[in-house]
Amino acid sequence: MKLSDFLLQLSPFVTINLSGMCALPAAPPGKRKEIYKYEAPWTVYGMNWSIRPDKRFRLALGSFMEEYNNKVQIVSLDEETSEFTSRSTFDHPYPTTKIMWIPDAKGVFPDLLATSGDYLRVWRVGENDTRLECLLNNNKNSDFCAPLTSFDWNEIDPNLLGTSSIDTTCTIWGLETGQLLCRVNLVSGHVKTQLIAHDKEVYDIAFSRAGGGRDMFASVGEFLCFLIFLC
Repeated sequence: MKLSDFLLQLSPFVTINLSGMCALPAAPPGKRKEIYKYEAPWTVYGMNWSIRPDKRFRLALGSFMEEYNNKVQIVSLDEETSEFTSRSTFDHPYPTTKIMWIPDAKGVFPDLLATSGDYLRVWRVGENDTRLECLLNNNKNSDFCAPLTSFDWNEIDPNLLGTSSIDTTCTIWGLETGQLLCRVNLVSGHVKTQLIAHDKEVYDIAFSRAGGGRDMFASVGEFLCFLIFLC
C-alpha cells in the first residue's frame, strides 16, 4: 500500500469502547453507552490511555498534519454528559510517532506524558495546561537529529524509558525526579545505555515483564528482532 493511500484512510474520529471495563460511570438503566466517539479537529495518528486511578477515562491524542506544527490533545470522559471532551491542547513539533502516559497505576508519580518524534519529550500535565518538563537528546554535539520511530516506558520501573531510532540505535533513558522547587518536583533525564543493535533502522522497542521486568527489552528492525539483557 502506498503512503498516500494509507493517509487517506486516517480519520479524525476516535472510537472508544468501554464495554469491557468494570468501572463505567453510573447512568440511568437502559441508557448507558458502551461505545463513545470523539471527533478531533485533525487526523489522529497516535493515542494512549492514562492508567492513573484519579484520572479515569483519560486519553492523549496526537495529530498527523504534514507540516512542522502538530498538536497533542488531552481528552477525558465527562461523566455528567457521558461524552468525551477536550481538556487541553498543546503544540508538538512534527507528528508524534508514539504517545505514552507514565505507567503509574497507584498515582504516586508526577502526572507525566511522553512523546517521540524528532526527540523524546516528557510533559507535565496540569489541570488546565501542559508544559514541557524535559527534552531528551543523546546527540547534543550535532545539529542533526535522527527521528525516533517509537519508545516504551518501563512498567516495573517508571524511571526507565527506551527509544528506537532510524540511526540503528536503541537508547535507554533514566528519568529523575529532582528536588522540590516551588512545590513541584523537577524532572530530568540522562542516557543510561545506548546500543547499536541493528544494521538498519530500528522500528520499535518494548520492555519485558519477565524476570522482574526491568532489565530486558526487545527491538525490531528489518526482518530482525533482538532480545537484549541490560545486566
